[in-house]
Amino acid sequence: MKTYFAPGCALRAYKPHLIARMAAYLTQAGLIDGVYETCCKEEQRFGEETLLIVCCPGCAHKFSAFPNVRVVSLWKTLLETDFPLPDYGGRAMAIHDACHARQRHSAEMQDSARALCARMGLRLLEPEKTRDETPCCGGSATSIPERKRMANERAASLPARDVVLYCTGCVRSFSVTPVRPHHLLDLLYEEETEGLTLKVPDAGTQGNAGK
Repeated sequence: MKTYFAPGCALRAYKPHLIARMAAYLTQAGLIDGVYETCCKEEQRFGEETLLIVCCPGCAHKFSAFPNVRVVSLWKTLLETDFPLPDYGGRAMAIHDACHARQRHSAEMQDSARALCARMGLRLLEPEKTRDETPCCGGSATSIPERKRMANERAASLPARDVVLYCTGCVRSFSVTPVRPHHLLDLLYEEETEGLTLKVPDAGTQGNAGK
């Protein structure tokens, strides 16, 4: 069985240097045979049983539909390694679960993200509605105004201004709210989460809530 790191298009475009560093670590640790760069929305061809290490909930959902593919999150994979985790010294943050991490992959992705945060010394504050009951950040909205409304409504329910996220779409939604989003990949490398902003459609086009 071949094992590949499949970071997803959004994270490769967002922080290519961090994806390169993570791929190098996984390679040096003997955990992967290479990096899988085909977009999850494109046609896939898996001729043999394949394990994909993913860090995007949407990719996890798409790839798990293929009969020859097993999916595991990067967060769970790192828990079983000696990856040099930073120490945030008990810093408190809320956590928000992405739509594709609810029910479909909840036991693995939700739990491993939280366990990784605990090992980094983050004190997570759970919202009243969390895990499988987490409301959408707005990424499923059909217009930018609706997405902003949903994002601000969810942000208002969070128990801390800083929030841990493991979905780029969620980061984009929360970028227009008073909370400060922190992508889990950034937290691993002690980088600020910035540049993932909600894009307003060009004038004269239909609004959409694209990731």
